[in-house]
Amino acid sequence: MNSIICQMTITSHTPSKSIILSRSLVERWNLTNGQSIKVEMGNKSTIIRILTSKINGRRMFFSPAIARQLSIPFSTQIRAIFSQKQLKLGPVIGILTTGFTGNSFKPFGKRSLLFRSFIRAGEVEKPLIYVFTPDMINWQTKTVTGWYYQDSRWVSYPSPLPDVVYERVPNRKVESLYSVKTCIQRLKESENCQIFNQGFFNKWSIHLLLSKHPYTSNHIPETYLYPSPETIEKMLQDHQMVYLKPSGGSLGLGIFRIIRHPQKGYFCRFHQGEKNILHRFDSLDKLIHHYFANQPRRFEKYLVQQGIRLIKYNNRPVDFRIHLHKDSRGNWQVVAIGSKMAGPGSVTTHVRTGGSILSTYELLQKVYGPDAKYMEESLKQTAIKITEVLEQQIDGPLGELGLDIGIDTSRKIWLFEINAKPGRHIFHHPTLREAGRQSAKYITDYSLKLADFV
Repeated sequence: MNSIICQMTITSHTPSKSIILSRSLVERWNLTNGQSIKVEMGNKSTIIRILTSKINGRRMFFSPAIARQLSIPFSTQIRAIFSQKQLKLGPVIGILTTGFTGNSFKPFGKRSLLFRSFIRAGEVEKPLIYVFTPDMINWQTKTVTGWYYQDSRWVSYPSPLPDVVYERVPNRKVESLYSVKTCIQRLKESENCQIFNQGFFNKWSIHLLLSKHPYTSNHIPETYLYPSPETIEKMLQDHQMVYLKPSGGSLGLGIFRIIRHPQKGYFCRFHQGEKNILHRFDSLDKLIHHYFANQPRRFEKYLVQQGIRLIKYNNRPVDFRIHLHKDSRGNWQVVAIGSKMAGPGSVTTHVRTGGSILSTYELLQKVYGPDAKYMEESLKQTAIKITEVLEQQIDGPLGELGLDIGIDTSRKIWLFEINAKPGRHIFHHPTLREAGRQSAKYITDYSLKLADFV
């Protein structure tokens, strides 16, 4: 069902229990003067009598009393759908987060800039879009104090609960808070709200889902959870290089890379503080004792993963962050491919451990020459295939993912990690800034799909 964009105005000139509609809207929806219809916005609804007007354009006028009843925050352009005597306005999109500062200039701290970019990018589609925290919901009145970005400043208004929530809780610790969990549960169960990208992924759970699927198993490095020293030794014999990773970690923190050399022993590299550290050991037992002697269960929170010999740029390993979004039709689109080069002596390509972002076009041209376009398309298609397989096997809608993918020296594509709440550092690169704006707009585009406002 197609929505249309209308001008919605709150005015005291409108009778208190009525809505005035312009001539074009009355004719489009085949309405008559005095007819009663149901009007909805977000979770709010009421029965209103139609008054027709000779005014041109797609315009509707609400009294302040009706605006309060529907929690309409202000006069604005909005999308509208009319069907079976029901007028639906919206969609109401809420960006759920935590960490409200109380500062109207930066109400959500450093992330205020990120949320501003989401709101501004979606403005052209005319949703009602705000940022909120669990504490801002009044469950008795079923309203929320939503924070909007208008006229170059942040402002808050009482608003209806959202049709769609884009979940941007900042980390796993906050995600586990009782207030956050109960808020999400009540929105889904009591308010019939669509929530996408809920929660963080567990590396091992995702590995199990994808390593057993025939379409994706070939792209998954050999991996074991809670490995024994014997398992790590066997992996090193088979692959010469492995990674020890925290099973619930992120940002490349806590990762060890171990390389087995037939004559020189075992080399372990990791990031600590501001430095990349390299140690050598005569045996794996000595290495494990050095780092894990004080941990009684040693690798209870770790997984061991096959090391991949990645392609290099300036003699440094390179992998890729592929940023994907669902569009307004519900199809996955690759918005950007960021090429990440490891810092000198770094275990990973993360920027915070010394990595840097490269132009993907220049990198692929240098490594593959005339085959660059083919390899770029292979990356895109592999990413979409992996994403579609994942989506089929987990609960709840997904609208955005970040895939960390590598290409080895034999041109084979490997998946290292999938991020449910991908960072946006790749969009700082000059070649990807426009992709960053498009990425932000896809948040609204997919929300239109979820709320049936396409």
